Amino acid sequence: MKSLFRSPHLPIILLLLIAFLVGCFTVKNYGESWDEPAIHRYGEYSLNAYQYIFHPQDLPSFDTNLNYYGPAYYMLVTLFARGLMALIPAWTIVTTWHFVYFITFLTGVYVLYLLSKRWLSEWAAFGVALLFLTQPLLWGHAFINPKDTPFMTFFMASIYLGFQIVDAPPSISRRAISILTAGIVLGLTISLRILGPLAGIFVLIHAAIKNKQKSIPFSIMYLFIAGIVAYLTWPYVWKSPIVNFFESLKMMSQFPFDVKILFWGTLYLPDQLPRSYFPTLFALQLTEPLLVLFIIGLIVMAASRKLEPILLFSGWFLFPAFMIVFSNSILYDNARQLYFLLPPIFFTAGFALDWLFNYVPQAKFKIALLMFAILPGIFSAARLHPYEYSYYNAFIGGTNGAFHQHETDYWGTSFKGAMEYINSVAPSHARILILSGSDKVAKRYARPDLQVITEENDPTPQEKYDYALILTRKNQNENRCKKADVVQIIGKGNTVFTIVKKFGVEGRCE
Repeated sequence: MKSLFRSPHLPIILLLLIAFLVGCFTVKNYGESWDEPAIHRYGEYSLNAYQYIFHPQDLPSFDTNLNYYGPAYYMLVTLFARGLMALIPAWTIVTTWHFVYFITFLTGVYVLYLLSKRWLSEWAAFGVALLFLTQPLLWGHAFINPKDTPFMTFFMASIYLGFQIVDAPPSISRRAISILTAGIVLGLTISLRILGPLAGIFVLIHAAIKNKQKSIPFSIMYLFIAGIVAYLTWPYVWKSPIVNFFESLKMMSQFPFDVKILFWGTLYLPDQLPRSYFPTLFALQLTEPLLVLFIIGLIVMAASRKLEPILLFSGWFLFPAFMIVFSNSILYDNARQLYFLLPPIFFTAGFALDWLFNYVPQAKFKIALLMFAILPGIFSAARLHPYEYSYYNAFIGGTNGAFHQHETDYWGTSFKGAMEYINSVAPSHARILILSGSDKVAKRYARPDLQVITEENDPTPQEKYDYALILTRKNQNENRCKKADVVQIIGKGNTVFTIVKKFGVEGRCE
């Protein structure tokens, strides 16, 4: 016990413990996000697929394009969620899945801390983890995002574990187990998102630079393990591994997303978005202290001439960001697909912290500096809870300033609060019309007697409706059902996420 209190890892352990406790008490507050119902089904489908592993030609196809994403993580979450629900019967499937996402995010915080320690002091690496943890955008996504934040964690873990093996002495014990672990994590990363191999490429480049020809045996074993794991955890590729893998790569590079996207108050088709879309959102959805530290850190890192972090920053963030901006890649939902590019922003900011700490050697002043850097994020997260992912910084006037200009609750997590209100006031067997948003999410929180329907899927359109739910995504609230009465607004401050309207005697939407 005494050695624990003397350990340099004590601050990061305490930080993660505090975050864990906060997550335990708040996880129930987060509504289900738009994509989750299909992903829950995909996780179950993928586990059931193993009965066809020796005759994959008989495997039924999944009914959405989720086939093009590997399901490794979703299968793991499905299994963990089953265990959690058995231990905590009061938790719903949504709560248990959200909790597993959150644990994955906390793992990412720790991995980023370990990765940052390769180049930074203990204090600076802790500061990097602290900044990462207290970003309202990432904290909010940590509970509701089954895709992008888990991929970010697995991507970081693949790089960290790969680099650690390359740097280990050749005679290190259990080296084979370490390579096996790194290969498995890379395989799971590939089976989560088609860009997963990029993390392995960074590891192979590092191995080639450091060990030259001696890296070849390691590289072969590492890639072989990763390939086997990716294959075994991705039923879609069983029928034809090479063909279906490249089919997935083609689909993800030209993702068929045709919903208009709100950007600076204008609706754009995805292939017509201005090139400034990702850089703008990057500048508006991260906290101001982080952005300042990042700019300073770029200068300090360049001046340090530490080749490894400079090359990693260039390959992990700079080059992909440049290619995405100038290739008109399909982006949407505030470019959440690119969150795996964010960790280099944080370890670069760590170079600024290291530089500043040289001028404040006393621990109390370092703590004060870190508190100054994280307080804007903490205050904003507390104010927006449980919609932290809708955060915008002061450069646009906060989330209130971004409302009607950019998307806020684009995944419809506010439907939880909207349906809880309707449950408390709606008459028996009331008909709830979903005008914008996911009817599946609304049904998750609806009373059993309520009929939740959309205009397109209404089997009895001649009957009247009692209430309507309108998600403000794409500013769709402005021209729908003007004659109906607004009876409830789900939002924060002046920002409206979902509107609940009550129909009159006619019960029609005009």
